[in-house]
Amino acid sequence: MTTIESKVYTKEKFTGGVFSQTDISDCTFENSLFEDCDFRNSTFTDCLFKNCNILTLHLEVCRFQDVSFDSCKISGGDFYKCDKRLLTLSFKNCLVQGVNFSELPLKRVIFRDCKVKECYFNETNLVEADFKNTDLLGTIFHHANLSKADFRGAYNYSIDPQFNNLKKAHFSLPEAISLLASLDIQLS
Repeated sequence: MTTIESKVYTKEKFTGGVFSQTDISDCTFENSLFEDCDFRNSTFTDCLFKNCNILTLHLEVCRFQDVSFDSCKISGGDFYKCDKRLLTLSFKNCLVQGVNFSELPLKRVIFRDCKVKECYFNETNLVEADFKNTDLLGTIFHHANLSKADFRGAYNYSIDPQFNNLKKAHFSLPEAISLLASLDIQLS
């Protein structure tokens, strides 16, 4: 297995299996393109992706530990195939579209000031997740544990309280009214 440590990559283009079966630690990727990349059986530890375009990742048994995405565009990718042990992710000011986060332990995950569109959180542990000021248009939460999650300032979400745990979650008005949509009631 290849090891890469403490490197900074700027304005690079990565495709294919360049990071397959690689241990990457304490690296920064800035203004780079990742297209159809193979991250299978790789480990990313203490890494930052900043202003990157990330298109269709292959993530089988990939491990992300303390990995941050800042101002990135992420389209496609089955994060649910990642190694679930020690999984810690943070997304700030990102566009995350068409990504599947189902069945992952994402306790305290951060999606702050993001656009999380048409993503899937099916049976995902999102206890104490931070979705502050995030656009969640078309994103599906189903049987997700959203207890103590923070949705203040978030909008365009469609969360059915009958099929998700919302105990002690934080919401702000007027968007919180959307939580009543599944009840088929009329407000006056």
